[in-house]
Amino acid sequence: MPTDQLRSIDRRRLLQALGASGALALAGCLGDDETADDADENGDETDAMNGDEDDANGEESELASLEPTPEGESLIGDDIHALVDLFDDQPMSEAQHEVEGEDRSYTPRHVWKWVSDENFIGLHFDDPNPEAATELDYITIGQKGLFTEESQPSEEFSHFHQHTGDSWDGSHGGETGDEGYWLTHISTREIQYPFHDEPIEPQVDFGFMPTPPEEGSEGHDISWDAPDGGEGDISDEDRDALLEIFDDNWTEGQDDAPHGTPAHVWKWVSPETFLFLHFDEPNAEEADNLIYFGMGKRGQFTGDDIPAGQNEEFTHFHKHEADSWDAGHGGQDAEQWGAWLVHHATRDHEMPWGEVEVGIDREFMPTEPPE
Repeated sequence: MPTDQLRSIDRRRLLQALGASGALALAGCLGDDETADDADENGDETDAMNGDEDDANGEESELASLEPTPEGESLIGDDIHALVDLFDDQPMSEAQHEVEGEDRSYTPRHVWKWVSDENFIGLHFDDPNPEAATELDYITIGQKGLFTEESQPSEEFSHFHQHTGDSWDGSHGGETGDEGYWLTHISTREIQYPFHDEPIEPQVDFGFMPTPPEEGSEGHDISWDAPDGGEGDISDEDRDALLEIFDDNWTEGQDDAPHGTPAHVWKWVSPETFLFLHFDEPNAEEADNLIYFGMGKRGQFTGDDIPAGQNEEFTHFHKHEADSWDAGHGGQDAEQWGAWLVHHATRDHEMPWGEVEVGIDREFMPTEPPE
């Protein structure tokens, strides 16, 4: 949805139409009710979206976020071990657990966590044994389905992996109609893998081990059970454990919720990139569901800093310094610093801009940079 359309949202009318779940979604994106109501009373929703910082006399106030966004750091060993311990689901067959760690066996490089009846999130490390990893290479989102064109959610789900198989490598792709998962991979740092001729920067990796389905193939079935039978929403216990691990804060002046920024928690995984979890409640401690798993890359409010030129995927820029969460959306000048964010939905849900399906939300609060 173009920014000028999003500007015209009548928040009160919208909340009446969406009901309670819509109110939660809107609050999680735009901040708390009081801030959003203030934006409404001022007439133009653009003030909240693009950070209009003009004062009451119409004079431009001093721009925020002109200093570079602070750099992050790679995950330390304790955080890697905590994540590996928490991502303890096994959606793949036992024969694919080819790596023996001290704690348990693993599918090579990957650990997994179910977050709904149909979807899981995953971490893809730099070592076949996740317990021995020193860097995170990718985040992953999986969707149950069949190896058919009809079942492939969208183009970012480039790779299909069977849930049963005699080996990890032997489960890539398959025969038309095989059961398994369509996977999205988002790279978190500059890496090179055999399926790329050159190193790639942080981005949505549309070229991750492509397994194109048979053209025109039909069928979509998710009624089968995963090997671990672990499908389901994330538990309160696991949610709280994630909140403890995702304990970084890259913003200033935007702690508009009890735990910090509304609905979001953050974790740096490299000097340039961080991961985030976006829940269905502004106060994440009260959330029932994870609705987005995504990544941010530090940069300025310019198209040149959008990762890999993926402006349709990294739709939203957020300043690192602002007076409130709402004021951090977008910018006023290309010199301003913050982060470009890609939001990958982990379940079907409703947002103010419409129904969102599992996959990259290309309508997520677009903030077009100046030319």
